Amino acid sequence: MGVKESLDFSGKVVVVTGGASGMGTGLAKSFAEVGADVVFTYLKHGDESEKIMEMLKSFGGRSHAICMDQSIVEQCESMVDEVVQKMGRIDVLINNSGLHGSTESLDIERDDWDTMLNTNLRGSYFCAQYVAKQMIKQGNGGSIISISSINSFIPLRKSTHYGVSKAGMNMFTRSLAAELGEFGIRVNAIAAGLIESPALDVFVPGWRERYIERSPLGKTGLPSDIGNICIFLASPMSAWITGQTIVADGGVLLAPAF
Repeated sequence: MGVKESLDFSGKVVVVTGGASGMGTGLAKSFAEVGADVVFTYLKHGDESEKIMEMLKSFGGRSHAICMDQSIVEQCESMVDEVVQKMGRIDVLINNSGLHGSTESLDIERDDWDTMLNTNLRGSYFCAQYVAKQMIKQGNGGSIISISSINSFIPLRKSTHYGVSKAGMNMFTRSLAAELGEFGIRVNAIAAGLIESPALDVFVPGWRERYIERSPLGKTGLPSDIGNICIFLASPMSAWITGQTIVADGGVLLAPAF
Protein backbone atom coordinates (compact mmCIF):
# COMPACT_ATOMS: atom_id res chain seq x y z
CA MET A 1 0.00 0.00 0.00
CA GLY A 2 1.38 3.40 -1.00
CA VAL A 3 1.68 6.45 1.21
CA LYS A 4 -1.34 8.16 -0.31
CA GLU A 5 -3.54 5.12 0.18
CA SER A 6 -2.24 4.63 3.74
CA LEU A 7 -3.36 8.10 4.69
CA ASP A 8 -6.87 7.73 3.25
CA PHE A 9 -9.32 7.08 6.10
CA SER A 10 -12.44 7.03 3.95
CA GLY A 11 -14.95 4.61 5.44
CA LYS A 12 -13.06 4.43 8.75
CA VAL A 13 -14.82 5.40 11.99
CA VAL A 14 -12.69 7.37 14.43
CA VAL A 15 -13.77 8.21 18.00
CA VAL A 16 -12.18 11.23 19.68
CA THR A 17 -13.04 11.67 23.35
CA GLY A 18 -13.14 15.26 24.57
CA GLY A 19 -13.47 16.54 21.03
CA ALA A 20 -15.58 19.66 21.59
CA SER A 21 -12.79 21.98 22.70
CA GLY A 22 -9.07 22.67 22.48
CA MET A 23 -6.79 19.97 21.16
CA GLY A 24 -9.66 17.46 20.90
CA THR A 25 -11.38 19.53 18.23
CA GLY A 26 -8.09 19.79 16.37
CA LEU A 27 -7.64 16.01 16.47
CA ALA A 28 -11.18 15.44 15.21
CA LYS A 29 -10.55 17.89 12.36
CA SER A 30 -7.28 16.17 11.41
CA PHE A 31 -9.08 12.86 10.89
CA ALA A 32 -12.00 14.48 9.06
CA GLU A 33 -9.48 16.05 6.66
CA VAL A 34 -8.25 12.59 5.64
CA GLY A 35 -11.77 11.30 5.00
CA ALA A 36 -12.71 9.62 8.28
CA ASP A 37 -16.17 9.50 9.81
CA VAL A 38 -15.59 11.16 13.19
CA VAL A 39 -17.49 10.73 16.45
CA PHE A 40 -16.48 12.98 19.33
CA THR A 41 -17.56 13.12 22.96
CA TYR A 42 -18.13 16.18 25.08
CA LEU A 43 -19.19 17.07 28.61
CA LYS A 44 -19.00 20.84 29.17
CA HIS A 45 -19.09 22.20 25.63
CA GLY A 46 -22.37 20.88 24.31
CA ASP A 47 -23.28 24.28 22.88
CA GLU A 48 -20.37 23.92 20.46
CA SER A 49 -21.09 20.35 19.38
CA GLU A 50 -23.48 21.17 16.51
CA LYS A 51 -21.06 23.68 15.05
CA ILE A 52 -18.18 21.21 15.30
CA MET A 53 -20.22 18.44 13.68
CA GLU A 54 -21.01 20.68 10.72
CA MET A 55 -17.36 21.62 10.39
CA LEU A 56 -16.34 17.95 10.37
CA LYS A 57 -19.04 17.02 7.83
CA SER A 58 -17.75 19.73 5.49
CA PHE A 59 -14.81 17.44 4.68
CA GLY A 60 -17.19 14.85 3.25
CA GLY A 61 -17.53 12.28 6.01
CA ARG A 62 -20.13 11.58 8.67
CA SER A 63 -20.01 13.01 12.17
CA HIS A 64 -21.78 12.41 15.47
CA ALA A 65 -21.46 13.90 18.97
CA ILE A 66 -22.07 12.10 22.28
CA CYS A 67 -22.36 13.62 25.74
CA MET A 68 -20.25 11.52 28.11
CA ASP A 69 -18.82 11.86 31.61
CA GLN A 70 -15.72 9.73 31.28
CA SER A 71 -15.35 9.34 35.05
CA ILE A 72 -18.51 7.19 35.01
CA VAL A 73 -17.51 3.82 33.58
CA GLU A 74 -21.05 2.93 32.51
CA GLN A 75 -21.09 5.98 30.25
CA CYS A 76 -17.89 4.80 28.56
CA GLU A 77 -19.62 1.54 27.73
CA SER A 78 -22.81 3.20 26.51
CA MET A 79 -20.74 5.56 24.35
CA VAL A 80 -19.26 2.60 22.49
CA ASP A 81 -22.72 1.08 22.04
CA GLU A 82 -24.04 4.36 20.61
CA VAL A 83 -21.13 4.73 18.19
CA VAL A 84 -21.72 1.21 16.84
CA GLN A 85 -25.46 1.85 16.57
CA LYS A 86 -24.97 5.12 14.69
CA MET A 87 -21.85 4.39 12.64
CA GLY A 88 -21.67 0.59 12.45
CA ARG A 89 -18.13 0.06 13.70
CA ILE A 90 -15.07 1.59 15.41
CA ASP A 91 -11.66 1.55 13.73
CA VAL A 92 -9.72 4.08 15.80
CA LEU A 93 -10.02 5.44 19.34
CA ILE A 94 -8.26 8.65 20.35
CA ASN A 95 -8.31 8.74 24.15
CA ASN A 96 -8.04 12.51 24.52
CA SER A 97 -10.56 13.51 27.20
CA GLY A 98 -9.05 14.44 30.54
CA LEU A 99 -8.56 16.92 33.33
CA HIS A 100 -5.64 19.05 34.46
CA GLY A 101 -5.14 20.42 37.93
CA SER A 102 -3.03 22.95 39.78
CA THR A 103 -2.83 22.16 43.49
CA GLU A 104 0.16 21.82 45.79
CA SER A 105 0.79 18.16 46.58
CA LEU A 106 0.16 18.65 50.31
CA ASP A 107 -3.16 20.35 49.58
CA ILE A 108 -4.72 17.80 47.19
CA GLU A 109 -8.00 16.62 48.70
CA ARG A 110 -9.13 13.01 48.36
CA ASP A 111 -12.08 14.02 46.20
CA ASP A 112 -9.79 15.96 43.85
CA TRP A 113 -7.44 12.98 43.61
CA ASP A 114 -10.31 10.62 42.88
CA THR A 115 -11.81 12.92 40.24
CA MET A 116 -8.48 13.24 38.43
CA LEU A 117 -7.67 9.54 38.48
CA ASN A 118 -11.23 8.45 37.70
CA THR A 119 -11.33 10.66 34.63
CA ASN A 120 -7.80 10.53 33.23
CA LEU A 121 -6.81 7.00 34.13
CA ARG A 122 -9.82 4.83 34.92
CA GLY A 123 -12.10 6.45 32.33
CA SER A 124 -9.48 6.32 29.58
CA TYR A 125 -8.70 2.70 30.39
CA PHE A 126 -12.31 1.56 30.21
CA CYS A 127 -12.93 3.51 27.00
CA ALA A 128 -10.00 1.57 25.56
CA GLN A 129 -11.26 -1.72 26.98
CA TYR A 130 -14.79 -1.37 25.61
CA VAL A 131 -13.53 -0.20 22.22
CA ALA A 132 -11.07 -3.11 22.10
CA LYS A 133 -13.88 -5.58 22.74
CA GLN A 134 -15.80 -4.08 19.82
CA MET A 135 -12.72 -4.24 17.59
CA ILE A 136 -12.28 -7.91 18.43
CA LYS A 137 -15.91 -8.55 17.44
CA GLN A 138 -15.28 -6.81 14.12
CA GLY A 139 -12.29 -9.04 13.52
CA ASN A 140 -10.03 -6.79 11.48
CA GLY A 141 -7.83 -5.07 14.05
CA GLY A 142 -7.78 -1.41 14.97
CA SER A 143 -5.77 1.33 16.63
CA ILE A 144 -6.07 2.80 20.12
CA ILE A 145 -4.12 5.99 20.83
CA SER A 146 -4.08 7.73 24.21
CA ILE A 147 -2.98 11.33 24.71
CA SER A 148 -0.51 11.25 27.57
CA SER A 149 1.84 14.01 28.71
CA ILE A 150 5.52 14.70 29.22
CA ASN A 151 4.49 15.13 32.86
CA SER A 152 4.18 11.35 32.97
CA PHE A 153 8.01 11.38 32.87
CA ILE A 154 8.95 14.56 34.72
CA PRO A 155 7.17 16.17 37.67
CA LEU A 156 5.26 19.42 37.29
CA ARG A 157 4.75 21.50 40.39
CA LYS A 158 1.13 21.47 41.64
CA SER A 159 0.21 18.58 39.34
CA THR A 160 1.09 15.36 41.19
CA HIS A 161 -2.30 13.76 40.60
CA TYR A 162 -2.20 14.71 36.92
CA GLY A 163 1.28 13.29 36.41
CA VAL A 164 0.34 10.05 38.16
CA SER A 165 -2.76 9.64 35.98
CA LYS A 166 -0.71 10.05 32.79
CA ALA A 167 2.06 7.72 34.00
CA GLY A 168 -0.61 5.08 34.57
CA MET A 169 -1.87 5.69 31.03
CA ASN A 170 1.57 4.91 29.65
CA MET A 171 1.60 1.57 31.45
CA PHE A 172 -1.90 0.50 30.46
CA THR A 173 -0.88 1.34 26.90
CA ARG A 174 1.97 -1.15 27.12
CA SER A 175 -0.13 -3.77 28.88
CA LEU A 176 -3.02 -3.59 26.40
CA ALA A 177 -0.60 -3.66 23.48
CA ALA A 178 0.95 -6.88 24.79
CA GLU A 179 -2.45 -8.57 25.09
CA LEU A 180 -4.26 -7.20 22.04
CA GLY A 181 -1.57 -7.74 19.41
CA GLU A 182 -2.91 -11.20 18.60
CA PHE A 183 -6.13 -9.54 17.43
CA GLY A 184 -4.29 -7.07 15.20
CA ILE A 185 -5.08 -4.18 17.56
CA ARG A 186 -2.25 -1.74 18.10
CA VAL A 187 -2.11 0.43 21.22
CA ASN A 188 0.12 3.50 21.54
CA ALA A 189 0.29 6.79 23.42
CA ILE A 190 1.59 10.29 22.72
CA ALA A 191 3.33 12.17 25.52
CA ALA A 192 2.46 15.70 24.48
CA GLY A 193 4.21 18.84 25.56
CA LEU A 194 2.56 22.25 25.86
CA ILE A 195 -0.09 22.65 23.17
CA GLU A 196 -1.59 25.97 22.15
CA SER A 197 -5.22 26.51 23.15
CA PRO A 198 -7.53 29.48 23.79
CA ALA A 199 -7.35 28.78 27.52
CA LEU A 200 -3.57 28.66 27.75
CA ASP A 201 -3.00 32.27 28.79
CA VAL A 202 -5.86 32.18 31.26
CA PHE A 203 -5.18 28.83 32.92
CA VAL A 204 -1.37 28.91 32.97
CA PRO A 205 -0.09 32.48 32.46
CA GLY A 206 3.61 32.56 31.73
CA TRP A 207 3.90 28.91 30.75
CA ARG A 208 4.24 29.63 27.04
CA GLU A 209 7.25 31.89 27.53
CA ARG A 210 9.00 29.47 29.91
CA TYR A 211 8.29 26.53 27.62
CA ILE A 212 9.62 28.27 24.53
CA GLU A 213 12.78 29.20 26.40
CA ARG A 214 13.45 25.52 27.24
CA SER A 215 12.47 24.13 23.85
CA PRO A 216 15.31 23.47 21.36
CA LEU A 217 12.78 24.15 18.59
CA GLY A 218 11.74 27.38 20.29
CA LYS A 219 8.00 26.91 20.14
CA THR A 220 4.94 25.34 21.68
CA GLY A 221 2.93 22.68 19.87
CA LEU A 222 -0.24 22.96 17.81
CA PRO A 223 -3.20 20.56 17.86
CA SER A 224 -2.31 19.64 14.27
CA ASP A 225 1.15 18.51 15.42
CA ILE A 226 -0.48 15.89 17.63
CA GLY A 227 -3.12 15.18 14.98
CA ASN A 228 -0.45 14.30 12.43
CA ILE A 229 1.12 11.80 14.82
CA CYS A 230 -2.30 10.29 15.56
CA ILE A 231 -2.96 9.82 11.85
CA PHE A 232 0.41 8.13 11.42
CA LEU A 233 -0.17 5.81 14.41
CA ALA A 234 -3.68 4.95 13.18
CA SER A 235 -2.55 4.26 9.61
CA PRO A 236 -0.91 1.23 7.97
CA MET A 237 2.31 3.27 7.87
CA SER A 238 2.85 2.35 11.55
CA ALA A 239 1.73 -1.27 11.19
CA TRP A 240 4.78 -2.54 13.13
CA ILE A 241 4.50 -0.07 16.03
CA THR A 242 2.64 -0.93 19.23
CA GLY A 243 3.07 -0.43 22.97
CA GLN A 244 4.98 2.84 22.52
CA THR A 245 4.67 6.24 24.16
CA ILE A 246 5.93 8.75 21.60
CA VAL A 247 7.18 12.05 22.98
CA ALA A 248 6.09 15.15 21.04
CA ASP A 249 7.34 18.18 22.95
CA GLY A 250 9.56 20.28 20.70
CA GLY A 251 12.56 18.80 22.53
CA VAL A 252 11.76 20.17 26.00
CA LEU A 253 12.75 16.91 27.70
CA LEU A 254 16.22 17.36 26.22
CA ALA A 255 16.80 20.48 28.34
CA PRO A 256 19.71 19.93 30.77
CA ALA A 257 19.03 19.75 34.48
CA PHE A 258 21.85 22.26 35.14
